[in-house]
Amino acid sequence: MPDLFTYTEYRKFLSDAWSERKAEDPRFSHRFIAQKAGFTSSAFFGRILTGEVNLTPSGSLRLAEIFHLGAQETRYFELLVLLDQAKSHEEKMHFADRIASWRRIPLAQLERSKIAFCRDWRAVAILETLELVEHSDNHELLGSMLRPPLDAKTVEETLELLSTLDLIRRDPDGIWRKTDRFLTTDEADAEAVNVFRKETIRLAGEALDRFDREDRSISTITVTLSKASFERVRDRLRHLRREILELSRSDDQADRVVQVNLQAFPLALREEETSP
Repeated sequence: MPDLFTYTEYRKFLSDAWSERKAEDPRFSHRFIAQKAGFTSSAFFGRILTGEVNLTPSGSLRLAEIFHLGAQETRYFELLVLLDQAKSHEEKMHFADRIASWRRIPLAQLERSKIAFCRDWRAVAILETLELVEHSDNHELLGSMLRPPLDAKTVEETLELLSTLDLIRRDPDGIWRKTDRFLTTDEADAEAVNVFRKETIRLAGEALDRFDREDRSISTITVTLSKASFERVRDRLRHLRREILELSRSDDQADRVVQVNLQAFPLALREEETSP
Protein backbone atom coordinates (compact mmCIF):
# COMPACT_ATOMS: atom_id res chain seq x y z
CA MET A 1 0.00 0.00 0.00
CA PRO A 2 1.27 3.52 -0.74
CA ASP A 3 1.86 5.75 2.28
CA LEU A 4 -1.42 7.63 2.69
CA PHE A 5 0.19 10.38 4.77
CA THR A 6 2.21 11.57 1.76
CA TYR A 7 -0.98 12.39 -0.18
CA THR A 8 -3.06 15.57 -0.27
CA GLU A 9 -5.68 14.25 -2.74
CA TYR A 10 -7.79 11.27 -1.71
CA ARG A 11 -8.68 10.33 -5.30
CA LYS A 12 -4.99 10.06 -6.21
CA PHE A 13 -4.41 7.80 -3.20
CA LEU A 14 -7.38 5.58 -4.09
CA SER A 15 -6.16 5.27 -7.66
CA ASP A 16 -2.63 4.30 -6.60
CA ALA A 17 -3.82 1.97 -3.84
CA TRP A 18 -6.28 0.25 -6.18
CA SER A 19 -3.60 -0.21 -8.87
CA GLU A 20 -1.28 -1.91 -6.38
CA ARG A 21 -4.00 -4.17 -4.98
CA LYS A 22 -5.23 -5.04 -8.48
CA ALA A 23 -1.70 -6.01 -9.53
CA GLU A 24 -1.51 -8.42 -6.58
CA ASP A 25 -5.07 -9.71 -6.83
CA PRO A 26 -6.89 -9.54 -10.23
CA ARG A 27 -10.22 -10.03 -8.41
CA PHE A 28 -9.86 -6.60 -6.77
CA SER A 29 -11.86 -4.87 -9.52
CA HIS A 30 -14.08 -1.80 -9.51
CA ARG A 31 -17.06 -4.16 -9.44
CA PHE A 32 -15.65 -5.99 -6.40
CA ILE A 33 -15.16 -2.68 -4.55
CA ALA A 34 -18.67 -1.52 -5.42
CA GLN A 35 -20.16 -4.75 -4.09
CA LYS A 36 -18.17 -4.62 -0.85
CA ALA A 37 -18.96 -0.93 -0.30
CA GLY A 38 -22.63 -1.25 -1.20
CA PHE A 39 -22.47 1.24 -4.06
CA THR A 40 -25.48 1.30 -6.39
CA SER A 41 -23.38 0.81 -9.56
CA SER A 42 -20.23 -1.12 -10.41
CA ALA A 43 -19.01 2.04 -12.19
CA PHE A 44 -19.38 4.20 -9.08
CA PHE A 45 -15.80 3.70 -7.85
CA GLY A 46 -14.43 4.69 -11.25
CA ARG A 47 -16.57 7.84 -11.18
CA ILE A 48 -15.09 8.69 -7.77
CA LEU A 49 -11.59 8.42 -9.20
CA THR A 50 -12.43 10.71 -12.12
CA GLY A 51 -14.11 13.29 -9.89
CA GLU A 52 -17.60 12.83 -11.36
CA VAL A 53 -19.06 12.03 -7.92
CA ASN A 54 -18.07 12.71 -4.33
CA LEU A 55 -17.75 10.36 -1.40
CA THR A 56 -20.22 10.54 1.46
CA PRO A 57 -18.94 10.23 5.05
CA SER A 58 -20.26 6.67 5.23
CA GLY A 59 -18.72 5.87 1.85
CA SER A 60 -15.36 7.13 3.11
CA LEU A 61 -15.51 4.75 6.05
CA ARG A 62 -16.49 1.82 3.85
CA LEU A 63 -13.57 2.43 1.48
CA ALA A 64 -11.20 2.86 4.41
CA GLU A 65 -12.26 -0.59 5.62
CA ILE A 66 -11.95 -2.16 2.15
CA PHE A 67 -8.42 -0.79 1.76
CA HIS A 68 -7.55 -1.92 5.32
CA LEU A 69 -6.69 1.53 6.65
CA GLY A 70 -5.80 1.78 10.33
CA ALA A 71 -7.52 4.13 12.77
CA GLN A 72 -5.15 7.08 12.19
CA GLU A 73 -5.11 6.48 8.44
CA THR A 74 -8.91 6.48 8.38
CA ARG A 75 -9.03 9.83 10.19
CA TYR A 76 -6.52 11.28 7.73
CA PHE A 77 -8.46 9.86 4.76
CA GLU A 78 -11.64 11.50 6.05
CA LEU A 79 -9.81 14.84 6.28
CA LEU A 80 -8.70 14.50 2.64
CA VAL A 81 -12.31 13.90 1.61
CA LEU A 82 -13.53 16.87 3.64
CA LEU A 83 -10.84 19.10 2.11
CA ASP A 84 -11.87 18.06 -1.39
CA GLN A 85 -15.50 18.91 -0.71
CA ALA A 86 -14.96 22.13 1.26
CA LYS A 87 -17.05 24.96 -0.16
CA SER A 88 -15.46 28.10 1.26
CA HIS A 89 -11.88 29.30 1.50
CA GLU A 90 -12.15 29.25 5.30
CA GLU A 91 -13.24 25.61 5.23
CA LYS A 92 -10.39 24.66 2.91
CA MET A 93 -7.82 26.38 5.12
CA HIS A 94 -9.27 24.68 8.21
CA PHE A 95 -8.92 21.18 6.77
CA ALA A 96 -5.59 21.99 5.08
CA ASP A 97 -4.14 23.00 8.46
CA ARG A 98 -5.38 19.79 10.07
CA ILE A 99 -3.96 17.72 7.20
CA ALA A 100 -0.59 19.47 7.48
CA SER A 101 -0.25 18.30 11.08
CA TRP A 102 -0.63 14.66 9.95
CA ARG A 103 1.45 14.63 6.77
CA ARG A 104 4.72 12.77 6.54
CA ILE A 105 7.41 14.63 4.65
CA PRO A 106 10.21 12.39 3.34
CA LEU A 107 13.32 13.35 5.32
CA ALA A 108 16.87 12.36 4.53
CA GLN A 109 18.55 10.71 7.52
CA LEU A 110 21.68 12.63 8.50
CA GLU A 111 24.53 10.15 8.88
CA ARG A 112 25.93 10.00 12.39
CA SER A 113 29.41 10.78 11.03
CA LYS A 114 28.07 14.14 9.81
CA ILE A 115 26.05 15.16 12.85
CA ALA A 116 29.04 16.97 14.39
CA PHE A 117 28.43 19.99 12.14
CA CYS A 118 25.27 20.71 14.20
CA ARG A 119 27.53 21.75 17.07
CA ASP A 120 27.86 25.16 15.39
CA TRP A 121 24.48 26.83 14.92
CA ARG A 122 26.05 29.06 12.26
CA ALA A 123 26.66 26.05 10.02
CA VAL A 124 22.98 25.06 10.23
CA ALA A 125 21.90 28.66 9.60
CA ILE A 126 24.16 29.02 6.53
CA LEU A 127 22.97 25.67 5.19
CA GLU A 128 19.35 26.83 5.34
CA THR A 129 20.12 30.33 4.05
CA LEU A 130 21.26 28.75 0.78
CA GLU A 131 17.54 28.09 0.19
CA LEU A 132 16.94 31.85 0.08
CA VAL A 133 19.73 33.11 -2.19
CA GLU A 134 21.75 31.90 -5.16
CA HIS A 135 25.13 32.14 -3.51
CA SER A 136 28.46 31.60 -5.21
CA ASP A 137 31.35 33.63 -3.75
CA ASN A 138 29.92 36.82 -2.21
CA HIS A 139 30.53 35.56 1.32
CA GLU A 140 30.28 39.02 2.86
CA LEU A 141 26.73 39.44 1.57
CA LEU A 142 25.69 35.99 2.80
CA GLY A 143 27.23 36.67 6.21
CA SER A 144 25.33 39.96 6.49
CA MET A 145 22.04 38.09 6.19
CA LEU A 146 22.55 36.17 9.42
CA ARG A 147 21.47 37.43 12.84
CA PRO A 148 23.91 38.13 14.34
CA PRO A 149 25.95 38.73 11.13
CA LEU A 150 29.05 36.69 10.26
CA ASP A 151 32.28 37.79 8.60
CA ALA A 152 33.19 36.55 5.11
CA LYS A 153 36.02 34.30 6.36
CA THR A 154 33.67 32.41 8.72
CA VAL A 155 31.15 31.96 5.92
CA GLU A 156 33.84 30.62 3.57
CA GLU A 157 35.15 28.15 6.17
CA THR A 158 31.62 26.97 6.94
CA LEU A 159 30.84 26.40 3.27
CA GLU A 160 34.03 24.35 2.94
CA LEU A 161 32.94 22.22 5.92
CA LEU A 162 29.44 21.67 4.50
CA SER A 163 30.96 20.79 1.13
CA THR A 164 33.36 18.30 2.70
CA LEU A 165 30.40 16.62 4.42
CA ASP A 166 28.56 16.54 1.05
CA LEU A 167 25.69 18.57 2.51
CA ILE A 168 26.14 21.16 -0.25
CA ARG A 169 27.74 21.22 -3.69
CA ARG A 170 28.10 23.66 -6.53
CA ASP A 171 25.78 23.36 -9.52
CA PRO A 172 27.04 23.84 -13.11
CA ASP A 173 26.67 27.62 -12.67
CA GLY A 174 28.83 27.64 -9.54
CA ILE A 175 25.89 28.21 -7.18
CA TRP A 176 25.99 26.41 -3.84
CA ARG A 177 22.99 24.06 -3.46
CA LYS A 178 21.87 21.81 -0.62
CA THR A 179 22.11 18.13 -1.50
CA ASP A 180 18.92 17.43 0.50
CA ARG A 181 16.25 20.01 1.21
CA PHE A 182 15.18 18.43 4.51
CA LEU A 183 17.40 16.56 6.96
CA THR A 184 16.66 14.81 10.23
CA THR A 185 18.82 13.51 13.04
CA ASP A 186 15.92 11.18 13.93
CA GLU A 187 15.65 12.43 17.52
CA ALA A 188 19.33 11.66 17.98
CA ASP A 189 20.60 12.57 21.44
CA ALA A 190 24.13 13.03 20.16
CA GLU A 191 26.33 15.49 22.03
CA ALA A 192 26.58 17.80 19.00
CA VAL A 193 22.77 17.95 18.68
CA ASN A 194 22.43 18.86 22.36
CA VAL A 195 25.02 21.62 21.87
CA PHE A 196 22.93 22.95 18.98
CA ARG A 197 19.79 22.89 21.13
CA LYS A 198 21.51 24.80 23.93
CA GLU A 199 22.89 27.38 21.50
CA THR A 200 19.53 28.00 19.84
CA ILE A 201 17.85 28.30 23.24
CA ARG A 202 20.48 30.95 24.07
CA LEU A 203 19.73 32.72 20.78
CA ALA A 204 16.02 32.67 21.65
CA GLY A 205 16.82 34.61 24.81
CA GLU A 206 18.83 37.16 22.84
CA ALA A 207 16.00 37.43 20.29
CA LEU A 208 13.86 39.14 22.93
CA ASP A 209 16.15 42.17 22.64
CA ARG A 210 17.40 41.68 19.07
CA PHE A 211 14.04 41.69 17.26
CA ASP A 212 10.85 43.70 17.46
CA ARG A 213 7.77 41.84 18.60
CA GLU A 214 6.45 41.69 15.02
CA ASP A 215 9.54 39.69 13.95
CA ARG A 216 9.49 37.05 16.68
CA SER A 217 7.08 34.79 18.55
CA ILE A 218 8.15 33.89 22.06
CA SER A 219 5.60 32.90 24.66
CA THR A 220 5.51 30.74 27.77
CA ILE A 221 2.96 28.88 29.86
CA THR A 222 3.30 27.15 33.22
CA VAL A 223 0.72 24.46 34.04
CA THR A 224 0.19 21.36 36.17
CA LEU A 225 -0.18 18.06 34.32
CA SER A 226 -0.29 14.33 34.95
CA LYS A 227 2.30 12.11 33.28
CA ALA A 228 -0.37 10.97 30.83
CA SER A 229 -1.28 14.55 29.92
CA PHE A 230 2.40 15.40 29.53
CA GLU A 231 2.71 12.60 26.99
CA ARG A 232 -0.24 14.11 25.11
CA VAL A 233 1.58 17.45 25.06
CA ARG A 234 4.66 15.78 23.60
CA ASP A 235 2.49 14.14 20.96
CA ARG A 236 0.90 17.48 20.06
CA LEU A 237 4.35 19.03 19.71
CA ARG A 238 5.39 16.21 17.36
CA HIS A 239 2.32 16.95 15.21
CA LEU A 240 3.17 20.65 15.26
CA ARG A 241 6.72 19.96 14.06
CA ARG A 242 5.32 18.02 11.10
CA GLU A 243 2.90 20.86 10.36
CA ILE A 244 5.71 23.42 10.36
CA LEU A 245 7.78 21.22 8.04
CA GLU A 246 4.84 20.96 5.66
CA LEU A 247 4.45 24.75 5.69
CA SER A 248 8.12 25.08 4.81
CA ARG A 249 7.87 22.46 2.07
CA SER A 250 4.96 24.21 0.36
CA ASP A 251 6.14 27.82 0.85
CA ASP A 252 7.57 29.15 -2.43
CA GLN A 253 7.98 32.72 -1.13
CA ALA A 254 10.28 32.15 1.85
CA ASP A 255 12.38 35.20 2.75
CA ARG A 256 13.88 34.18 6.10
CA VAL A 257 15.37 31.27 8.04
CA VAL A 258 13.38 30.75 11.22
CA GLN A 259 14.50 28.80 14.29
CA VAL A 260 11.57 27.19 16.10
CA ASN A 261 12.24 25.71 19.54
CA LEU A 262 9.48 23.63 21.13
CA GLN A 263 10.16 23.04 24.80
CA ALA A 264 8.30 21.30 27.61
CA PHE A 265 10.07 20.25 30.81
CA PRO A 266 9.30 19.87 34.55
CA LEU A 267 9.76 22.74 36.97
CA ALA A 268 8.59 20.65 39.93
CA LEU A 269 7.68 17.03 40.70
CA ARG A 270 5.84 15.47 43.62
CA GLU A 271 8.11 13.69 46.07
CA GLU A 272 7.07 10.17 45.07
CA GLU A 273 8.05 10.93 41.45
CA THR A 274 11.47 12.28 42.36
CA SER A 275 12.51 9.46 44.70
CA PRO A 276 14.68 6.69 43.18
